[in-house]
Amino acid sequence: MELWLILGILSYLSYAISTSIDKYMMNHKYGVLRTNTFKMFFDGLILLGLGLLFFRLDFSYNLLLWSLILGVLYALAGITYFFVLKLRDVSEVIPFLQSSEILLIFLGSLLLFNEVANVFNYIGVVLILIGVYAVLSETGLRRPRMNKAFYLILLVVIIDLFFWLLVKKLLYNAQPISLAITMYFSTTLVMIIYQALFSRKSLKALTKINHELFKIGIAAFFGATGTFLLFSALTLEDASKVYPLAGSQAVFVFLIASLFLKEKFRWHRLIGTLLVFGGIFLISI
Repeated sequence: MELWLILGILSYLSYAISTSIDKYMMNHKYGVLRTNTFKMFFDGLILLGLGLLFFRLDFSYNLLLWSLILGVLYALAGITYFFVLKLRDVSEVIPFLQSSEILLIFLGSLLLFNEVANVFNYIGVVLILIGVYAVLSETGLRRPRMNKAFYLILLVVIIDLFFWLLVKKLLYNAQPISLAITMYFSTTLVMIIYQALFSRKSLKALTKINHELFKIGIAAFFGATGTFLLFSALTLEDASKVYPLAGSQAVFVFLIASLFLKEKFRWHRLIGTLLVFGGIFLISI
C-alpha cells in the first residue's frame, strides 16, 4: 500500500473520530458555533506545537493572505452547514452533500490540474458515490427533496469545492503544516467576527465553556491530525486520487456510531461500506 493512500485513509479515520465526538456534543445540546470556534483555535494550537517541535515552519506573507481566504471559505461553509443542522429534514440531504462533494472535487481536480484518471479510477469513484449515499442515508437510496435544506447544502458543496481545490493549488508551494496552522487560525478569526456581528449571545458564551474544553480538545486533536495527514497526502499524489478517499470517513463514522454510540444497524449501510472500500481499491490502481 502506497504512503499517500495510508495517509489519506488515516486522515479520514481521524476526521471520523473528531466528527463522532462532535455528534456526541451536539446530541447533548452543546453550542455548535462556540464549540467549533474553540475547536478551530485548538486545531491551530495543536499543529503549531507540533510544527515548533518537529518542523521548520514557513509563514510567508503570501501564505498568510491565501490562508485568510481559506479561513473565510471554511468558516462560511461551516456556518451555512450549521444552519442546515437546524432544519428537521437534514438527514435527507447529508448523503447528497457528501457524494456531490466527492464527485465535483474529483472532476474539478482533473480539469484544473490536468490530472489523469484511468477507467478503474472512474469506476472506483462511482462505487464510492453510491456507497457513501447508502451509508449516510436513513432509508437507502432516495432523491432528496428540493427544499431550503437542499439549496443550503448545495451552497456548502460549492464553497467546499473552491476550498479544497484551492488547498491543493497552494500545496504545490506551501508546507502542509504551515498551511494548516494559518488556515485554522484564520477560520477562528472569521468565526469570532461573525459571532460578534450576528450572534452576540454565542460570542458571550465563549467565556462559559470550561466544562466542555476537554471534549473539544480531544475532537480538535483528531481533527488537526486528520488535516495534517490529508495535506501531506495531497503533496504526494493527485487530488483526484486523494479526495475520493473522503468516502471512507462516512464508513468510519457509521462503524463508530454502531459500536460506541449504539445507533441502529442497517443492512444497506453495510452494503454501502463494502462499495466504498471496493471503490477505494480501484482508486488506488
